[in-house]
Amino acid sequence: MADTFLQRIPTLAEPALRAYLDRPGDYRPEAVRAAAEELRRRGRGPTEAEWQALEAALAPAESSGPDPRRLRALARWTLILGLGTALLIYATAKPAPPDPLGYDPLDTKRYLRELEVFGGKANILATQFRQWFEGLWEGRNLAYTVATLTGLLAGLLRFLGREPRA
Repeated sequence: MADTFLQRIPTLAEPALRAYLDRPGDYRPEAVRAAAEELRRRGRGPTEAEWQALEAALAPAESSGPDPRRLRALARWTLILGLGTALLIYATAKPAPPDPLGYDPLDTKRYLRELEVFGGKANILATQFRQWFEGLWEGRNLAYTVATLTGLLAGLLRFLGREPRA
């Protein structure tokens, strides 16, 4: 395709060639350079200043990642919004309703024994873990969970947005 394009360059009209120079990011660098060279050959090429600006636009970006300032700003906003949400949840959370059974089956030795018979110690641990994990997502525990996750996410964004050491 490159050969076909290079053969076609002399046949393109000036406005078509200028389109390459006006929006160099939309085209491959070799196509933009070829269009600029053709315009220069016709005597209507870019000036030296325009040529340098074009080369600067075609040069690969020095930074290979996102802008550190944006990441730090995103970390700040994440922290502000997340902690604000956690405070709102904390302020509006209602206490947990009483257990409809009147007791927690995991507090009885008989229930624990039955769990152990059916699935061993792993079954008891898995049940206790599941109950703990479910408790993280309701009431005031949800506010603590949101605040913790917000802090972790903001810390990660802040870490990614740090300035590279020279």
